[in-house]
This record gives sequence, C-alpha cells and structure tokens, in this order.
Amino acid sequence: MYLVISLRRPVLLLAVAAMIIGCVSTAGYAFVTSYLSGDTIVSGVKVASINVGGLTIQEAAAYLSDYLDEIVHRPITIVYDAMEWRLLPYDLGITADLESILLAAFQVGRQGTLLRKLSEHYQSQLEGWDIPLIVSVDEAKLTNALRKIAVTANVPPLDARIVLTDDDIIQIIPGVPGQKVDMAKLLEDVISASTRPDDRRVVLRPQMVIPDFSTEDARALRVQRCIAEYTTTFDAADHNRVNNIRLAAGCLQGVLLKPGEMFSFNRQVGPRLGSGGYKPAPVIVGGELLPGIGGGVCQVSTTLYNTVLLAGLDVTSRSPHSLPITYVPLGRDAAVAYDYMDLAFQNNTPYGVLLSAKVHEDRLTVRVFSDAPLERAIELDSQVVKVLQPQVVTKIDPALSPGAVVEERRGRQGYEVLLWRTIKMGDQVIEKQLVERTIYWPQDRVIRQGPEMQGEPE
Repeated sequence: MYLVISLRRPVLLLAVAAMIIGCVSTAGYAFVTSYLSGDTIVSGVKVASINVGGLTIQEAAAYLSDYLDEIVHRPITIVYDAMEWRLLPYDLGITADLESILLAAFQVGRQGTLLRKLSEHYQSQLEGWDIPLIVSVDEAKLTNALRKIAVTANVPPLDARIVLTDDDIIQIIPGVPGQKVDMAKLLEDVISASTRPDDRRVVLRPQMVIPDFSTEDARALRVQRCIAEYTTTFDAADHNRVNNIRLAAGCLQGVLLKPGEMFSFNRQVGPRLGSGGYKPAPVIVGGELLPGIGGGVCQVSTTLYNTVLLAGLDVTSRSPHSLPITYVPLGRDAAVAYDYMDLAFQNNTPYGVLLSAKVHEDRLTVRVFSDAPLERAIELDSQVVKVLQPQVVTKIDPALSPGAVVEERRGRQGYEVLLWRTIKMGDQVIEKQLVERTIYWPQDRVIRQGPEMQGEPE
C-alpha cells in the first residue's frame, strides 16, 4: 500500500518532512535538504512590500534596483514647530544597500537548524516574510547636514544670577531651562524614515536642558546682606589715576564666588594695558614713584584686601609695596603686578560671596555680600613692632668743591608690622589671628661729598 500526498500545501509539507525525518531519517533528511537548498528566494518573501519570492538573486536584483533607488530619492520632511525641511536621503549620504537586502532575502529558510529552516519556509509561504529596506549611511555627511537643522531648535539654558542693583540691592534673576536636540535619535529617526515607502516625516522634539546653576541653587547660597565694606580715598583731580581705578573696580562688580572657590585679582582684572583703556599714572617700582601704565590699580586691590579680611575670608596670596602707602594703615596694603604679583583669596564659608566695587567722587568702596551672624564683628589692627633706620651712603664726587655735601636721596625709615584680625561675637572675643607680618625695608640716605682738602706741601 502506498501513501500519496500532495506537496502543494505548506502544512502537509511540514507533516511529510516530519514523517520522513522520524521514519526514514537518512533518506528523509536528504530529501528535505535538497528541497531547502534551491537557488531561488523562498516563496512569500518581500522587500519593502515588493514580492521577490521564487526569484534568483540576480533576478531579484534587476527587479528591485530601480524601485529601491526611487525610494531613497523620495524626500524626507523634518518638522519643528512651524518650520519644515525637505531633504533627499541620497543628498544626506543615505543609499539603498542592495547587496545586504538580497542576502537577507535569500537567507530566509536557509539559516540555523533544520527545524528553523522549515519554520521560516512555513511562515513565509503562509503569512509572508517582509525584508525591510536596508540602507548604507555616510554618517559624517548625515550628521553634518542634520546638525545645521538641530542648531535651529537648540536653545542654551540660562543660569540663574545673583546681581546687585545700582543701589546695591541684591536680586536673584531666575534660571531659564533650554532645549537640545538628541542627535543620535535624530539620526536614527531620519534613517528609519528613509527606509519607509510612505510616512517619511520626522518630528523634531528637543529635550529640556536644565541650567547648571538653577534658581534654587542661587537661593541656597544665601547671599543676603553686606557683611563687610572698606573705603579708601584718592585725589579726584588725578584723572589718569581715577580712570585706572574705575576700570579695575568695574571688573570686580558683581563677581560671585561659590563656597570653596578661589579668587585671583590678576585673573579677574586682566593685564593693565593701554589697549584696555588704562592710562599712565605713578606706580611704585623699587621704592620709587615712576610713571607707568595702570597706576592706581593697587589701590583697588588694597581696598579689596581690607574688605576681604573684614569679611573673615582666607587670603592665600598678598604682597606689600616696597614702601608704605598713604591711603591705608601700615601692613594693610596689597600690591599687584600682572602675571607675577597677585592678590588671591578663598571663599571659605558655606555661603556665596558677592563683590561690589564702586567709585564715587574721591572714594573707592568695596563691599562683600554674603551671610554671617548679625552679632559678629571683625576688627583689624596694625602693630608696628620695629622701626628700621636707614643707613647713610656717602659718595665722593670730584665735581664738588672740597667739603661740599649734596643730598642725592633722602633716606626713608622702614618698619616691621604685624597685622592682627580680631573676631568678636557681641562683646566677646572669639579669636585673634595674626594675619600677616610685613617688612618695609628702609631706604638708604645717599649723599655726595666733595673730595677732601689736600694739605700744603712742606
């Protein structure tokens, strides 16, 4: 008795295969393997909805080539709010990868175990098997084109700010979130749209970007009131010097230091150059007053130094002048010279520190705004511990008559000074700190004297 079965229906095909494998293993395996190893694509396989089942790879290539090329030449529309961009995938570096598409189509029912192959045959013939359009992408070219679009939608966030009004009233300007296009997702969406025959639209949805310094961060710094201020005076008629003081003071106005941050006067103010608006005015060089660009800037650094000490902040770098100056007590000056002599301090408090520096008439006032106990008071005291007397240097000047004496340079006394900082809570002294030991070296008195008179020969 013989069993006659039609091989037209895929269900019966699997049944027969199972019977052959189970009952006549060697012959059955050879039969099924022969059936699965043909040179045509499995029936029911489609590429981008185009049926290529039953075709050889060469036939499918000829059949698909023009169609796939036409798809990647269809425009993609990128939409953001009321703006639209129509782009051709081909111009973006996106092309159909025909070789990969044909390989994927031909491998249906030809990979894995025998049961997997039979299962893929069955699914393809019964339900169909769709191969998506596979594209080749010039990622650098695509990224460059899409970045130009993303710039339109990118909006940088605005950090919150703590500012001072003209009357030194503290204000917090709230931060504003920004937005930024996720470039990786945009690339993925555009590539995906280029593989679809229809619905080739990409909607740009930028992600929100939170400011690095938010309104809540600003409030948490607790910059609430003026905790220290110091004022020095100058000659308002010395216009060049006043100009330099104004320029340097303007660089300090509104500077905010977060807890732990360092401040450098030279970094903040920058080089004192004529191109920056600074003018010639007397500067101290080697114990002498000489003309120089930026004269007067040291008065700004000195005023800031005193304010910082009164605010209880830690000074990490300070240099005295080579001779005492008149607008602050001894030991309380801070000389600066760009790139090698700096005034630096650290915000050693848990709160923010906001600087104000203003010039009014003949006065320069620097203030520090932060938070501190209302009952705290800080005092500075300069203590001269030694007066250093100048030496007298005598030079013989043959041009002078015998016995004549001319003072070439007046001598200056020097000083050794200790600067103390006393911190009080109400009437109680909490701490007394030695801030600095300063030595102003004396300047020798120089005189020129005529040669001694020679005695009469005997």
